[in-house]
Amino acid sequence: MSALVPDPERPGEEDMASRREEEFRALALRQQQQRASCRRASQPGVCTNCGNACLPTAVYCDADCRDDHERRLALPR
Repeated sequence: MSALVPDPERPGEEDMASRREEEFRALALRQQQQRASCRRASQPGVCTNCGNACLPTAVYCDADCRDDHERRLALPR
């Protein structure tokens, strides 16, 4: 009966799991960076969603515009 000898060139299960985790994390980071780069920079006093004037310190003119904008940002690209 011969014992199975691990191949020194082949990574173990823990190494493979760590690599997969790093790959998933890097992919998630790239996706987040892409989403962030596509967003228009918000300007106080101008609605980020529709571009209409709003209160001087506001980013959205109302809750509906905010909800619409957040819903569109959540869509897969």
